[in-house]
Amino acid sequence: MTSGNVPDAKTLREQAKKIAEQRRAELKNRKRRCALCGTDETERTPFVAHPDGIGPTCKEPGLCEHYRAHTAKGGIR
Repeated sequence: MTSGNVPDAKTLREQAKKIAEQRRAELKNRKRRCALCGTDETERTPFVAHPDGIGPTCKEPGLCEHYRAHTAKGGIR
C-alpha cells in the first residue's frame, strides 16, 4: 500500500531529469572568465585551455598577459 503523498518512482525520475536539465542549462549559459586577465568570454574572445592547465584563457595568451601587465601598472581606466 502506498500513501497519497509519496511520489512513485516514475515521478521521482521525471523530477530528477528536470533538475539535471536545469543544471546543464545553467552550466552552459554561465559566463567563463579568463584565468590570466579576468575578461569574460564572448564571440570575439573565445577561450582555449591554458597549456599549464590553470583554466580557460584568451585565445592569444601573449596578448592576454600583456593586457594583465598593462592593467597592473594602472594604465587602463
